[in-house]
Parts: sequence; structure tokens; C-alpha cells
Amino acid sequence: MPVADQVNLVKPSHPLGDRVSVFGAGGKTTLAKAIARRRDLELIEIDWIRWMPEWMLRTDDEVEKIVTERMESSPRGWVTDHNERFLLQRAESVILLELPFRTIFWRRLTRSIHRAWTKEPVCGGNTETFRQHFTSRESAIWEAWQRRKRYGRIYETVSGQIPPGVDLYRIRTPRELDRFYQFHDLSRKAPLTD
Repeated sequence: MPVADQVNLVKPSHPLGDRVSVFGAGGKTTLAKAIARRRDLELIEIDWIRWMPEWMLRTDDEVEKIVTERMESSPRGWVTDHNERFLLQRAESVILLELPFRTIFWRRLTRSIHRAWTKEPVCGGNTETFRQHFTSRESAIWEAWQRRKRYGRIYETVSGQIPPGVDLYRIRTPRELDRFYQFHDLSRKAPLTD
């Protein structure tokens, strides 16, 4: 298993590979969508695979099987947006979002309120509710609070699982994330279509 000293840590301006895994917290899906859109790669949103209607969960084995099939059927490349170890083994580039907890928490809170308000379909077509976010211990907001200490140790965890030869982009601040978007000519918003 690789150790942190052997990780191929690259600058944000380093060219991305065609198999990209976005890890961490505070903007994984938005970044993954931007990369997939810009590079014309298959976007594999893990939460849309993991969750089924009525918030029923697939098993880890089922998720890995479906994701692997999607990867194998995407010869041009793909982008994933989840913290699953098996994704690291298949990636050419890993982008680690190590943002401060206050940033992560604020983004989770505003995202949760937006989703509950708009009833935007998420995670396998389910919708989120205010009740789910503010009275349940299964809410994304509660999850962020519970994991707050782990966010600071994510580099050590992830870097030890990345195979040799995989490029690792370490992004620690919102400013660094903005620069990453600029370096790679990415946009957080989908272009309007006619």
C-alpha cells in the first residue's frame, strides 16, 4: 500500500487524466460535473447509483458492480464524485477537496435548504425535506457535524490508498478551488441551451 511520501502530488495547473475521481467534501459533485462537461467525459454520480426510490440503499457490492460497468463502458473516460476506496484504484487523477469545516458546513447547509425548498430530485430521484434535514440524525447537515474531525485527516487517509502513478490534486481552500476551476477552464454553472 502506498504511503503519503510516495504520492504523486501535482500542482493545480497539471493536466487532468481521463479517469478522474473527486474526493473529500464541499463541492465534489459540482466539480465533477464541471470536469465532465468541459472534457466530454462520462459523469458517474455515485449517490444516484447508491440510492434507489424511497431512499432505499443498494449494497456496497451492487454499487461497485454498477459503477465498474459504467466505467468500462466509457472508453473516452469518466469522472466520479464520491469517497469510495475502489474509485482510487481505477483513477488516473484524484482531486482531494480538503476545505475548512466552516466552508463544508456552510455549503451543506445552503445546499440542504435549497434542495428542501425546490424539491429538486437527488440521489436516485428522491427529494429532500426540511424535516429530514433539521429533525433527523440522518441529515447531510448532521453528517457533516459528526464527521468534522475526520475532514482534517482526509489527506492522510486518502494518500495512503492511492496507487503509484496516480496524480493527486490537493485543494485546501475555496481560493485554491477557484484557481483550479480557472486553470482547467471549468464553469460551476451548466451552459444554457436553446
